[in-house]
Amino acid sequence: MNTRTSALSGLFADWYWEMDAQLQLTLTSEPFTEKTGLDAADDYWEHNRRSLERHEPFRDFEIQRPLPDGSSVWLSVSGEPLFDAEGMFHGFRGIGRNITPQKRGEQLLRLEHAVARALAQANGVSEGLQAGLRAICDIEGWDYGRCFRVDPASGDMTLQEAWFAREPATDQFLMRSRNAWQEGKPVFSKSPRESSGAFATFAFPAVAQGRAIGLLSFSGYRASEPDERLLEATQAIGSLFGQFLQRKQAEEMLRESEERFRRLTHLSSDFFWETDAQHRITKIVHGPHGSAQIGRGILGKHPWGVASASPDQAGWAGHMAMLNSHLPFRDFEFSRVMPDGGTRFFAVSGEPRFNADGVFGGYRGIGRDVTEIALARERIASLAYNDALTGLANRTSLGPALEQAIERTRRHRSKLAGVFIDLDGFKQVNDMHGHAAGDAFLVEVARRLRRTLRASDVVARLGGDEFFVVLEQMQDTAAVERVVSKLAGEMLRPYDLFGGVKARVSASLGVSLFPDDAGDAATLMAHADKAMYAAKRAGKNAFCIFSAPTANPSSPPESAHRAA
Repeated sequence: MNTRTSALSGLFADWYWEMDAQLQLTLTSEPFTEKTGLDAADDYWEHNRRSLERHEPFRDFEIQRPLPDGSSVWLSVSGEPLFDAEGMFHGFRGIGRNITPQKRGEQLLRLEHAVARALAQANGVSEGLQAGLRAICDIEGWDYGRCFRVDPASGDMTLQEAWFAREPATDQFLMRSRNAWQEGKPVFSKSPRESSGAFATFAFPAVAQGRAIGLLSFSGYRASEPDERLLEATQAIGSLFGQFLQRKQAEEMLRESEERFRRLTHLSSDFFWETDAQHRITKIVHGPHGSAQIGRGILGKHPWGVASASPDQAGWAGHMAMLNSHLPFRDFEFSRVMPDGGTRFFAVSGEPRFNADGVFGGYRGIGRDVTEIALARERIASLAYNDALTGLANRTSLGPALEQAIERTRRHRSKLAGVFIDLDGFKQVNDMHGHAAGDAFLVEVARRLRRTLRASDVVARLGGDEFFVVLEQMQDTAAVERVVSKLAGEMLRPYDLFGGVKARVSASLGVSLFPDDAGDAATLMAHADKAMYAAKRAGKNAFCIFSAPTANPSSPPESAHRAA
C-alpha cells in the first residue's frame, strides 16, 4: 500500500486491507489491532463468502466478534474487486471501521424503548416490574434482576419484585440427576457455572422527582464491567422505573384512602345537613372533625345557588333533576373556594324525607371533606396524561384531544393541521453530553413550541425526540406553512444547556390537513408521519405537506420546503 492510499484511507476509515485471488488476506494496516483489539489473522469473512466468491463489490458489511472480557466489537467492512486489463481477477482491497460505539448506542436506545413499553403496557406493579427487569436482563445479558423499594426515612430496602433467567448449566445438572430426585432423593452440585467467570452485581437507583424511591439490581456470571454508555443510560432507565413506581404508589394510596373512606362512612361524617321541600339548606351540623367554613353563608340557599368551582352548570342541572325526582343519591362531589382562599372538595350523600301522608319534606344526609382524595386523583391523572419530563400532553391524551379538535373543525367548517416533528441530531446531543443534557434540551424544545403557538393549540410529546402539534382554525395552506416555517426556525436556533453546554440541531416536520387529505385522526397522524419522513429524505431541516399520490407513479406525494 503506497503512502497516498494510506493517507486517504485514514481520512474516512480506521484501517486498510488487501486480499489475493485465493481470497486470503495478505495485508491489514497497523491500526486494525489498535482500533479493534482483534487478531488480524483470524477469518472474518465467513458470512460474506458468497460476495467474495462472485467477485462483487460490497459496502458496509457488518461483523460482530467477541472480546476476551465478554463484550463484543462490531466492524463495518467495504471492499472492491481488482481486475487487470484482460479482466483477470487479482483479489480485493478495501477499508474497515470500528462501529461498536454506534451499535452500542442503538442497543441502549432499544433497551430504553423496551423498558418504557413494558412499564406502559403493564396491568399491575408486579407485571410491569417483571417485564422491565426481564427486558434489561435479556438485552444486557444478566441472569437475575431485582427491584427493591427504598424507605425514604430509614433507607431500608424491601424486595418488591424479581426476575430470574434459566441457567443452562443448572438445567443440565437437573436433567442428569432426574433419576435421583424422581425417586424422592435430594441432589446437590457445587458451582455448576464455576467455569463461566466471576459473579458480578450491578445496581442503580429508580428515581422520581430527584429522590431514590427504589433500587434496581442485576447479577450474573460475566467478565466485563458496565461501559460508560450503559452508565449514562441508567439515568433514563432509572427515571422510567421511578415514575412507574411513583404512579403505582399514588394509585395504591388512592385506593387505600377510598377504601378507608367507605369503611368509615357508616360510623361518622364531617357534617350533617338538611333541606326543605324546595331544596333550600336549612341545617348544617358539624362533626368533631368537620370544618365550620362549609356552613358559612349557605343557610336558606339552594346548593347550586352558592358559588362553586365545580361541577359545571350541566353537573348541577343533573343533580337538581335527581332531587326533583326525590331519589336517594350518594357521593355527589362539588368544590368551593373557601374564605381562606383554598379550594376544598366535598362529597355528600342524601335521602328524601316524607311525612306520614307521603308528602315530600326535603332531604337529609351527610357530607365529607374529600380534598385529599380529589387532589390525589388529579395527580394520578396528571401522571397518566402528561409527559413527566416536559409537562406537555403525552400520546395517551393526544388521541382524545385530536378527536375533539376534528369534531370542532367539522362544526366550524374550517381546516385543521397535524404537524409531526422529529428532531435531527438529538441522538448526538445524548451521546456527546449525556442524558441529563438531553433532558434539558427536550425541556427547552417544549418551551419553544409552547411559546411559538397559541394557548389553544395542542402540543404533545410522543416519546423520545418526537412531538406532535395540532393547529385549529387554519383558513388555508399558506397560513399553515407560515406557522410550520416559524416552528422549524425555532427548532434551529442554538440551545444553551446547563454547564455551558451548547447544541444546535434542526427538525424535520410533516404536515397533514383535515379535511383536505385526512378524514379522521388516525389518518391525519399517519399522513403527517409520512410527510415527516419525506422531509428527512429531502435532507432534513425542512417541512413537507402531505398530498395524495397522483396517477403518475413518478410524481412524489410530498414536496419539501427548506426551513430558514
